[in-house]
Amino acid sequence: MDADDDFEQLLSKFENVKNIAGGLAEIATNAKNFDLSKIKNEETKKAIQTLKMTGDIVVLGDDFEDVLSSVVSLNELASDKDIDPYLDGVNRPNNESLAYIPDIQEVFQKSTDPEELKYYWTAWRNTNYIWSSAHFFEIVEVIKKAAKAFDFPIHAFWYRSYNTGEMLKEMDAVMKDIKEPYQQLHAFVRNELKKKYGENVIDVNGPIPVHIFLQVLEQPWYEGSVIESYFPFKELPPYNKLVEKFDAKQIIEEAERFYQSLGFDPLDEEFKRDRLKINDESDNVQNCRASIFDDTPKVYMKYCNSVDFKKFMQNHGYMGQLHYATEKKNLPSYYFNSYDLEYSVGEAVILSASTPKHLTAIGLAKDFEFSNHTLFNRLFRMGIHTLFNIPIYYVHTRVMHDLLDGTIEDKEVNKHYWKLMEEYVGVEPPIDRDEEDIDFTYKFFLDIEKNMQTKKFVGEVLGYQFYRAFCKKTGQVTELNNCDFYGSHEVGNDLKAMMALGSSKPWKEVLGKVLPDPKLSGDALIEYYTPIFDWVESQNKESKAKIGWNATKRKIL
Repeated sequence: MDADDDFEQLLSKFENVKNIAGGLAEIATNAKNFDLSKIKNEETKKAIQTLKMTGDIVVLGDDFEDVLSSVVSLNELASDKDIDPYLDGVNRPNNESLAYIPDIQEVFQKSTDPEELKYYWTAWRNTNYIWSSAHFFEIVEVIKKAAKAFDFPIHAFWYRSYNTGEMLKEMDAVMKDIKEPYQQLHAFVRNELKKKYGENVIDVNGPIPVHIFLQVLEQPWYEGSVIESYFPFKELPPYNKLVEKFDAKQIIEEAERFYQSLGFDPLDEEFKRDRLKINDESDNVQNCRASIFDDTPKVYMKYCNSVDFKKFMQNHGYMGQLHYATEKKNLPSYYFNSYDLEYSVGEAVILSASTPKHLTAIGLAKDFEFSNHTLFNRLFRMGIHTLFNIPIYYVHTRVMHDLLDGTIEDKEVNKHYWKLMEEYVGVEPPIDRDEEDIDFTYKFFLDIEKNMQTKKFVGEVLGYQFYRAFCKKTGQVTELNNCDFYGSHEVGNDLKAMMALGSSKPWKEVLGKVLPDPKLSGDALIEYYTPIFDWVESQNKESKAKIGWNATKRKIL
């Protein structure tokens, strides 16, 4: 297919989207004309309220077309090869330009030069801030217009997946729960970074420079991690080798077996034949991610033609989305919203499926002996990834929350971002910043119109809460971080009862099918990672490390 054919195909798809959008907008407009105060039947009222939101941001017509273009542009920021190499490419063959994914990401995983990390952090932002800010603020304005068109308070619209405008209060409570243990972990990591990079790079009493912090986030499952001297990477099991006997289709089948062990029906043959497709060969790369389109009662999935342990675990999460759609398919369509709980279900299953206990039980790790030291090594690396990402998801959510309701103006967004990053994450920019800068990570922009950062926060936190509840259901009350609920029909029954409700009941009532206390809480996270928190606290006492951080010395205008 030549470039002209590519363009024509793209144009055809765009026209189809516009036609569908027009139909959805008409449904939403008609539903808006009903006077809900005169409707007494609660289910009818619920149906009309849901139909009012059918069009989502597509009700805005031409503005929707503009924002669709902006969304595509922001989602492609990380893959554009537009960054000149460090030191004119001394360490790179062919002196070629770099994309953030995978090129700069690999630098952060492997480099031991803090100046190289600083260079790429700064260069990517200098190259992209004009376009990213233009697209970003356009999307923000469209979200505001859509809320106004639906006659919804802005926060009720932004958090519409949960049918509440109060989601930030729930998230605030989690941040309060994890504050003290997070600061202990932060203090330990900062002290180790000082040993690695020296006092000229790391202030042992201040925030961690964000380019160094991002390396910590990239390295947990690689050699050279900040905990390498205590818990060497080579002592972990060879995770990728555990699944090397499978092909891409087989790791999906293995993941499905987990759900069948809980009592879920097998995925139907029509799905496997017609709606489960492999990505194009052009997508056959290690950083490929599967894509799922939920059109309940049907769900479509494209998977990657490559196999590693990470994809094996991701497929356990994806199966949660597929089975959720099946369980709620008998509801009226206006109850198909699942409050995004499929992500939390997937997270809970991944936590169980990745345990040494489970991998040994299904025969994948039968030849590897998990010592207590190895178990702790695995737990620590999981903890760095999880506990350092959650506050970032919160900050990203909070920036959008405050920008949408007018707490801050457009010109204040970067200063506000760094204020929140310092307060909740304990990081600072590597250099002084101006108000026209836009310093978000590329992940902030991904699917921003869908409020993806809130979904990640809620999905992660609730996933641990679900996991703990399932472990208690199966009588596994000790060693929470090595509990496996595989094979429990009791857990499966609880899950199916929750899934079958869709959004026919309020969010907390649906959660109550699984959680005794249906609210967001950091308690399960803290319990899961208690061994780490105890260990780093003892290390911090021994080294007399400062807990918390002083204010940044960077100028942020």
